[in-house]
Amino acid sequence: MTEWVLQASGLQRFYGPSSAPVGVIDATTQICAAESVAVVGRSGSGKSTLIGMLAGLCEPQAGQVLMMLDRPTDLWADLNTGDRCRLRRGPIGLISQFTSLLPSLTTLENVLLPARLAGQSNDAALLTTARYWLNAVSLSHRQDAFACHLSGGEQRRAIVARALMMTPSLLFADEPTSNLDAESQAEVSSLLLQLCKSSGTALVIVTHSDSLADCCDRRLTLQQGILREAQESAERSSNLQLPTGISQEPPVANPQRRRLLIATGLALGSLVIGVVQKSRQHQQNRSERQLHDERMKGLAFSGLSAELTHIERDNATTYCVTIVVENLQQDQSLFLLPLDVQVYVQQESRWQPFNATWNDRNRGVMELQHPEQLQLQLLELPASFTELVPGYMHMRIDVTYAIADQPDPRIPPVERRDSFFVYLQPPNPDVEKIALNNFPEKAPLFIPMPPH
Repeated sequence: MTEWVLQASGLQRFYGPSSAPVGVIDATTQICAAESVAVVGRSGSGKSTLIGMLAGLCEPQAGQVLMMLDRPTDLWADLNTGDRCRLRRGPIGLISQFTSLLPSLTTLENVLLPARLAGQSNDAALLTTARYWLNAVSLSHRQDAFACHLSGGEQRRAIVARALMMTPSLLFADEPTSNLDAESQAEVSSLLLQLCKSSGTALVIVTHSDSLADCCDRRLTLQQGILREAQESAERSSNLQLPTGISQEPPVANPQRRRLLIATGLALGSLVIGVVQKSRQHQQNRSERQLHDERMKGLAFSGLSAELTHIERDNATTYCVTIVVENLQQDQSLFLLPLDVQVYVQQESRWQPFNATWNDRNRGVMELQHPEQLQLQLLELPASFTELVPGYMHMRIDVTYAIADQPDPRIPPVERRDSFFVYLQPPNPDVEKIALNNFPEKAPLFIPMPPH
């Protein structure tokens, strides 16, 4: 019997009453080792919410998510926020629909980044593994090129190599071929399916492409909030062929070892792109500044949790937003300075910027000894906007902070940016439109959403 890596039962996370829900009403499925599963559904059907619950990014209102680690582990009952964050740096891999390579690093350095953030040095074995994956995606000849100089298709292939660098047991890919031409989409899809299969990594892929979904072992359809199993795909991913000369066997494919990788990997999703320093030599030749910078990158990307917890009205036209930040590695001092905040509201198909500012008390350096609140004000929000949920604005809040290990660092701090997505009632809400949602009680001022 095939070994399972993840089981979900009775998952729910929706908004509004059961008579007119928005989100996931009932999702039950099992993901087995090395299988590929496509998740399809209309835009707004709840696919991002589903992936968020399965990956430990957003908590279900009901149901259970079990992952096979050294034992079956409930992501929400057995693990805290820090544990789930570390889980996503090892056994769970993430590929978003956005390009997430760091432009100031070479292709090879980007692929090495998961291991470097996990504290591993550039020894011969690690470099061999990184070069294996570059060869697997036909990018060996581009290993020294900076990420910003790669084509769109090359960047997507490099992201696949980076996602598989730590051999996760489960990989979530959200529209991994978006914004590519048809030929590049087919190439990246074929590589992703075959490499996950050969490395023993289970793949859950969100897609609008029927041809890609047909190449997966199974297809799940999210329709009206219900996750349904489709019949077996007519075309199997095993029939896809890798480009000539690519090995079918990865350097590491031990399922037991993969389960024990809970403390390793790369922190991605929907979360961060930071400012990093180039590193051009192996570990033994690095300066103190370079070593310190690498350690701080790891802390900034994987040692800090940030969650939007509350929005309230300041007055008729402005809002106060609360974000809670927490140091997940209490044995390491972290200091944070809020830098920039930018708010975007969806108008038709575009994100339009609007004004926001930090609260006065958040304009200085703070030490993260316990969870701290960051507060910002939303100002001058628009009167017109696209309504994905009747009566609500679709909003993205981008916040940037500087992170260091001391209040007055000798070496420049690392910058991190987080994006938060919410539906928010406008300054002058249309009561009749909001009533169309049929909320069972008072309509919420805001509805948080997972990164998408």
